[in-house]
Amino acid sequence: MRTIAIIGIFTLSAFICSCTKKATTTIAPLNEIQALLPKGMIYALPKTSLMVKVDAIHTSIIPGPYAQYAAKYLGIANVPLSAKNQWEIGKVDILWYNEADMDALYAIEPSPGFSPDFLRLTSEGLVIPAGAANYYKPDTQGEQQAFVSGTDFLDMSPSSFIGSERTTHYSRVLQDSVFIRVPVHKTIVVEKSLEDKAREAADFIFSLRKRRFDLLVGDADFVAEGKAVEVVLNEISKLEKEYLSLFIGKTGTTASTHYFNYTPAANDEETSIIFRFSTTKGVLPSSDLSGNPVLLSVKKSDEWKDLEVLNSLAIEKKKPRNDLVYYRLPIPLSVRVYDSQSEYIAKIVGVYQLGPTLRLPARMVR
Repeated sequence: MRTIAIIGIFTLSAFICSCTKKATTTIAPLNEIQALLPKGMIYALPKTSLMVKVDAIHTSIIPGPYAQYAAKYLGIANVPLSAKNQWEIGKVDILWYNEADMDALYAIEPSPGFSPDFLRLTSEGLVIPAGAANYYKPDTQGEQQAFVSGTDFLDMSPSSFIGSERTTHYSRVLQDSVFIRVPVHKTIVVEKSLEDKAREAADFIFSLRKRRFDLLVGDADFVAEGKAVEVVLNEISKLEKEYLSLFIGKTGTTASTHYFNYTPAANDEETSIIFRFSTTKGVLPSSDLSGNPVLLSVKKSDEWKDLEVLNSLAIEKKKPRNDLVYYRLPIPLSVRVYDSQSEYIAKIVGVYQLGPTLRLPARMVR
């Protein structure tokens, strides 16, 4: 922290020395200036805002259409019989950006030849032109939901779902003045039952496994060599996996990214709900009470107060002056994001508005 303070002071010294040696320039808070001269300039002190980035993962478990027959025909137990949705928090990060603090504007009424090096100050982050909305802001574009795996069941049977049944009924026919019963045979088209479809799918799985075994031991009814063997085995495995999913179900995954802004206030320590989270609903705003709170805590460091040189430069509110150069020095802020079960991230961020507003007398430019 001492290193940061000394660098800031030397930077301002370089800035002051770049001005002319005539010290008739006035630099004062904007609200103390009644009218700004035509050559006057306005600058703002920087303000740091935090942005919490949350990556959430949504997992959907879709039961297979033949799930109830998995144990009977494949010997697979404990397969999901109903749909399930599960959310979890993936990665959490703390980003930050600087912007002009419109509550800390200062006016410069320059003397002839006064030319402050604002480019140097802006690059150091000590001041920001008042017209700049954001000095730096993380990019939050282009991060939308993305499917990782599909959940559709397209191929459900190796054969048709329609079967045929042969029925016989009897009709009474008059023959030689006598009615006799004559059998009439009819074939009708019927839809196969769900269990029949499951049995056919299971039989197809076993036939795929037999073909793979025959191919591996060289007992197949065709000859495959080299790369062809690998291609055939891959296709058999792909088909087997697809048909197994009819019994054991599929898992679909989506990923989404959420951003939450927070601007540290003047309090030394503060804890607030940055967002809420539910395993069934995902990431929620802090106002949605259906989720559990995720907290953001900040703790300010007072190490800068131990530096006597900074205390001598800090603004004395009881003795306001308008012949000073004002700037801010950031102080480290400990930031944590956590809930009742775990801590997601902890970082140290340099925050301007919580640091001291320092000054250098205008007479130093003479």
